[in-house]
Amino acid sequence: MLGRYIEKAANTDYRPRKGFGKLVQLAYLVPDVDKGMAEWSKHAGVGPWTCFRNIALPSTYMGQELELQIHEALSYIGELQIQLVQSLNDPQTPTPYSEYRRQNRYGAHHVAFFSKDIDADIRRADAQGCDPVCEMRDADGHRYYYCRSRSMPDVWYEFLEEYPLLLDIFKKGIERSAHWDGSDPVRNIEYADLLAGTLRL
Repeated sequence: MLGRYIEKAANTDYRPRKGFGKLVQLAYLVPDVDKGMAEWSKHAGVGPWTCFRNIALPSTYMGQELELQIHEALSYIGELQIQLVQSLNDPQTPTPYSEYRRQNRYGAHHVAFFSKDIDADIRRADAQGCDPVCEMRDADGHRYYYCRSRSMPDVWYEFLEEYPLLLDIFKKGIERSAHWDGSDPVRNIEYADLLAGTLRL
C-alpha cells in the first residue's frame, strides 16, 4: 500500500507557481447571517461585526449577467478578515452560491487576496489552473472576481481590487477587533446608505 502512495507522489506535479500575496480573507457561506455572527462570537470570540445588508452587485457569472444579492458580515482575527455571506438570490438562480444552497452545503467558500492589477491576476490564475467564473462590480466600478479550481471544484479564490474605501473597511475593522471588549457586537449598515455616503465607517 505504501508503494502505491510513493508512486502517486512521484507522478504528481508539486512545483509551486507564483502566489498572490498575503491572504486577507476567509469566507463562509451561511444560511442566516445573524445566527452566523452569533455562533462565531460564541465559539471563537470573534467580533465585533459590521454587517452590510442588502448588497446588490451587477455581476457576470459563467457568462450570464445577474444582480448578485447578499448580506455580508465582516470581522477579524488579527489582520485576517472573516466574511460571512448570506445569499439572497433565488436558489434556482445560478450564482457562485446556488449549488451549495440547493445541497444544503454551508461552510468555507473561498479565500481572498488584494489585487493591484486584477486583470493580470485573473490571467495568471487561469494559467495556473483556475477558471475565472464570476466578476462582481461595485457601484463605482471596482471589481471583485471569483476564480474556481478546475481540478478541485470546491476550491475558490477571490481577488479584491484595491481602492481606498475597501482598504479603509479593513483598517478600521482590524482596529475595532483588536480592542473589542464584547460590547456592541453588531453594527448594521444598509448598502444603499454606504453608497450614498450618508454614514461614516
